[in-house]
Amino acid sequence: MKDKYIVKEFSHKAGVHCESSSLRDMFEFYGSPMSEARAFGLDGTMGFGFFDYSENFTGGDLADLPMFIGGKQDTINPKSLACRLLGIQLRKQSFTCSDKAWRESKELIQKNKPLMLQVDLGFLNYMELEDEDFHFGGHFITLGGYDESSGVAYVGETDLEDFQKVPINQLKKARGSEYGPSFMHPKNSQYSMMVRPDGKHPPVNAGLKLAIKKVVDHMLRPSLASNGLQGQKNFAENILKWDQKLVGKVKNPSTKKEIGFARLTFELMYGNIEEWGTGGALFRNLYKEFLKEIITDETIQEGKRAWQKSEIEVIEQSLPLISDSANKWTQFADILKNSTKTYKDNCLENINLANLSDLISEIRVIEEQLFSKLHQIKL
Repeated sequence: MKDKYIVKEFSHKAGVHCESSSLRDMFEFYGSPMSEARAFGLDGTMGFGFFDYSENFTGGDLADLPMFIGGKQDTINPKSLACRLLGIQLRKQSFTCSDKAWRESKELIQKNKPLMLQVDLGFLNYMELEDEDFHFGGHFITLGGYDESSGVAYVGETDLEDFQKVPINQLKKARGSEYGPSFMHPKNSQYSMMVRPDGKHPPVNAGLKLAIKKVVDHMLRPSLASNGLQGQKNFAENILKWDQKLVGKVKNPSTKKEIGFARLTFELMYGNIEEWGTGGALFRNLYKEFLKEIITDETIQEGKRAWQKSEIEVIEQSLPLISDSANKWTQFADILKNSTKTYKDNCLENINLANLSDLISEIRVIEEQLFSKLHQIKL
């Protein structure tokens, strides 16, 4: 086995979300170049979910959250909608041994097959995290090569251009990390792709409609009451109880020091909405770009399953709605951030919970209009 190998004609471009930027890199390599927004939209994963863990939160682990709001309802898996729509087969492998996982990765790299890896970003040296104890095992990167004589692997990181060098021993730790709850453990997982031998896949124009339908179902017909529009209703109601739920102090999982419960919750929630790989506004900005591209796609009215003018008008009418929703999500997050910055541990006593709840209710009304509008697009 060679000491050094770089996958030929595989590149990485900076993006905003780890999963969709990794998929974009892989799709381009396999003959389907596109923007990150298109890769994100085609996978049909956008949605909403709210979960309240405040009653059992101890602050013992940074991977645990007192409350969680998310803008996605799925993650990379072999049933990836985007892959199926592009005629690509996605294979997932997981290993109990990090050394065996690395050997398998090298074999695929030598066959000129790039990989997506699930990792704990706390072990990635180039991240230069201020908090050395920060761990998150749900992060995705691409693997484009290695040089064992130098002890490094070449990986594509979401918001960094080109490939980054990471020590192979650190990459092994990142892949086998057991920080946080078990569902967040990377389990040495790797994902490879192969174009379907028969070349079959739906027409692109039909695929776009199917991807939109999946997101509409996430929001209007969720499988769980914690998701979709119902989840937003629950979230708005929950906010009115924060003066009872988020009182006192807890241990900050990062610093191990006591911090106001509300302050910690607000800081984490701001990150979930604006900073941690969402592209801002709980993935709404990224989905807005996906919809914009549909309008400017000159092929949308050509070939099989061409879009009708009335369907394109539906997308045009949806753009102001998702823009309004995105702006309000950012407004909500900024209120939380500014309250912790100004009042620190006293932020709960200096924030208007009724106004916050009303803002989420306004978002719910807007998104109900948005996804009811998009529901008009039929397969």
